[in-house]
Amino acid sequence: MTKSTRRQFFQSTAGITAAAAIAAPYIIAQESKGANDRIGIGFIGTGGRCGAHLEIINRFKEQGIAEPVAVCDVYRPRLLAASQKTGNSKMYDNHEDLLQDKNADVVCIASPDHHHAYQAIDAINAGKDVFCEKPLTHWSQFELAKKIEQVAKDKGKLVQVGTQHMADDNYPKIRELIRSGIIGKPVQVECGYFRRGDWGERMPVPDPNAKPGPDLNWERFLGDAPKTDFTISRFFQWRLYWDYAGGPATDLLVHTYTPVFCVLGLDFPVRVFGGGGTFQYSREVPDQCNIIADYKDGPSVVMTNSLSNHVDKETVIRGTDGLIKWGMIQGSKADYDKGVRIVPFAKDKEEIKIAWAGNGDTGKLWKNLLECVKTRQEPMCPISLAVRVQAPLSMGILSHRENKVAVFDFEKQSINMN
Repeated sequence: MTKSTRRQFFQSTAGITAAAAIAAPYIIAQESKGANDRIGIGFIGTGGRCGAHLEIINRFKEQGIAEPVAVCDVYRPRLLAASQKTGNSKMYDNHEDLLQDKNADVVCIASPDHHHAYQAIDAINAGKDVFCEKPLTHWSQFELAKKIEQVAKDKGKLVQVGTQHMADDNYPKIRELIRSGIIGKPVQVECGYFRRGDWGERMPVPDPNAKPGPDLNWERFLGDAPKTDFTISRFFQWRLYWDYAGGPATDLLVHTYTPVFCVLGLDFPVRVFGGGGTFQYSREVPDQCNIIADYKDGPSVVMTNSLSNHVDKETVIRGTDGLIKWGMIQGSKADYDKGVRIVPFAKDKEEIKIAWAGNGDTGKLWKNLLECVKTRQEPMCPISLAVRVQAPLSMGILSHRENKVAVFDFEKQSINMN
């Protein structure tokens, strides 16, 4: 996109009003896929994360559930490898051509963050249901996040966002317990993600001599990001750069916060503070990230992260009459079950332990979407939820970068910086 067309695009989306806060799953009125039809999957972006998706769909092919039919990437060696891995499925060097493939019923988007929104919107307009890797959009594209939701609603298409910690059967139960008042009014939340290591070590460079040309489309990789000269690191290790990714906020904290957001049934935050910095590694995005998001009438949410220390902390939801903890629910550290502990303070109420039932299983998230393709029911991690999770993460990054408070304008459904 040129600067002028990009500005026109954003102006056209600025007035979109986000849907109401997350409600019970709904049915999307549309002709459903037949019960015995195998669902065709097309893959846009075939890098590291896509490998897991390809393996899942290959297993589903053996079970007669779905099959890979097409792959797309701007880097030809990766494209060839993905095609071979999927039984020589069709290859495309641009996503627009893949979206014209009538054999692709669902599109998996696993490209760099700054491409997610445009490719998801194009896919929906082409009549496809979508599995979009997290984060939903680049941190600077909140208006586009809303656009995805609106287009999906208008076209009657499903969007499952690949936050695999949403793949659990227990969230409706936990949410109902919270609504029943088991811990009183939720007022404070703590969650975090801790590991030791730079994201660069998770993004290997397969060819240090790679350069733009017939096998590497640098201009298409850049998309609407600022024009800059090609470097090996920017292309293969794009998560280290603000132009293409958001660092721990959208890479990691999205995992721990999305389930909390889901069970609390939140909407957009009132204000968000972001902090942290790059204290250890040589990179653009932070290696330490902290976000505080305040919601109208509560709760106040504290998200913390470090890439310098792996010692974890439990997710805690504090209420006026109890608390909920994510973590170990029984046994020793050597042999334990993970799940949720619900601890009411009232003497006549006993602690409830709920073991996870699918948490972290990307395959289950995929199976859920494929079932929904046939039933047209809303999936586990729907677009309506993902847009509202994206808001505090984007606001936290903007607050950190601009050294200001990010405030949500509920009338205009937009983010302001104060």
